[in-house]
Amino acid sequence: MNPVNNNVISVRHLAKSFETNDVLKDISVDVQKGECLVILGPSGSGKSTFLRCLNRLEKPSSGEIYFNGINILDPRVNANLIRTKLGMVFQSFNLFMNMDVLANCTLAQIHVLHRKKAEAEKIAYLNLTKVGMANKAHAKISEISGGQKQRVAIARALSMNPEALLFDEPTSALDPEMVGEVLLVMRKLAEDGMTMIVVTHEMSFAKDVADKVIFMDQGLIVEQGTPKHIFEESTNPRLLAFLGKSVKA
Repeated sequence: MNPVNNNVISVRHLAKSFETNDVLKDISVDVQKGECLVILGPSGSGKSTFLRCLNRLEKPSSGEIYFNGINILDPRVNANLIRTKLGMVFQSFNLFMNMDVLANCTLAQIHVLHRKKAEAEKIAYLNLTKVGMANKAHAKISEISGGQKQRVAIARALSMNPEALLFDEPTSALDPEMVGEVLLVMRKLAEDGMTMIVVTHEMSFAKDVADKVIFMDQGLIVEQGTPKHIFEESTNPRLLAFLGKSVKA
């Protein structure tokens, strides 16, 4: 059973190695229902690999991941089913360029959740409205901006009725003027109580929206706590260097 029953996600001693490269080393963390966990850290610290392990896009080398009390690393657990419940939003959108916006949001509903087309479209429109993209439902993906693509990707993930959403640097591929529109959607999701794990370099989002912040470096969690602790109280020298602060004596 889940080590802590009120957690949606509980990770225990997670490790991941690629040949001789230890990318994750003994990661343990809990995420409660409705919580927004933000993960900070330099490039190469293991943040994206951690997210990919959570929805089984990568197979961990060791450790346990509990989702609603079920160890999802058990080979008997259906990985595709887990991915419908743990939605992922990628930095590169991962949209089908040859389909319009609406089709991108209905494809997995129809083929994975086996919804009828009419039901899938109704749900897609609901979520496209939520992210301000319903008016672009029949636009080709190639015709919309990067910020709009990412909002479509969020609507697509929401259309699967996930219990939690994983965001892997969702604004890193965007022009600066488009970052705000995506972060606004994510802020609203957090306010509405969506359970979220967000890998990002957007410090203002981490400060204002996160319930809990983790700082990772070299495959380890080296500091964690409330945004106030991370940004104002911590004396961890590696974190202070990352934040561009002078190390306190």
